[in-house]
Amino acid sequence: MKPAFLLLLAGLDLLAIPAAAHHSFSAEFDGNKPIRIEGTLSKIEWTNPHCYFYLEVKDDRGNVATWGCEGANPGQLTRRGFKRGNIKLGDKLIVDGYAAKDGSHLMDARRIYLNGKPIFGGSEGDGGPGGNSTFCGTCASTLTARPLT
Repeated sequence: MKPAFLLLLAGLDLLAIPAAAHHSFSAEFDGNKPIRIEGTLSKIEWTNPHCYFYLEVKDDRGNVATWGCEGANPGQLTRRGFKRGNIKLGDKLIVDGYAAKDGSHLMDARRIYLNGKPIFGGSEGDGGPGGNSTFCGTCASTLTARPLT
């Protein structure tokens, strides 16, 4: 083979790496396990292909666990009205979403509440379960890190 063709093939292989690392909702999260967590914002990663933010969440015994909350990419979030400065480290948040299939402290974040007010809500057609009926938007007293009922 010619060296230029080999270089082209190598370049195409490198372009495929980010796509291979990306996943669908159903590959990682369980649409039948809606959860709500409540905690203090400890970290934000505003990156592609997904933004992540992390909450320090206390369980019923007072133990603290760090929960990762996965969102869309920065461009999609911005177009939906959720901007980088909407939440700040130390904010107390309530997050509705879907639990990871592997049982880890990771969730697909769908709705975010700050001071009892919704500041972001997912939309239908975004790859996960749609509609607002799964979550009680007015029920801020749900226990932390447990399935919603």
